[in-house]
Amino acid sequence: MIDIVRTPEQEAAYLHLITARFREAHRINEAANQYLTATVELSFEERRELQRRKEFVTPFFAHLAGIERAFVVFHTTLRINDILWAVERERQEAEDA
Repeated sequence: MIDIVRTPEQEAAYLHLITARFREAHRINEAANQYLTATVELSFEERRELQRRKEFVTPFFAHLAGIERAFVVFHTTLRINDILWAVERERQEAEDA
């Protein structure tokens, strides 16, 4: 097993990013819900396009900057992707039934 050793500065930066995600949780959920609503007419593949998701959610986090914004936007696009896949799995299971 590999142990990750961080300097105190690295640890502080890491914790700052993690807390940013928690601080922005409400906005992350809001952005995900609005994206899902706005793209309901698109196909599954179109809704999953990373660039489309990224461009849609980035304005929700204009108050953030640099790596913090990138980190939160990334996690928002992952959240959207998780929701889309869950819906797609349910759809496929319903078709198979």
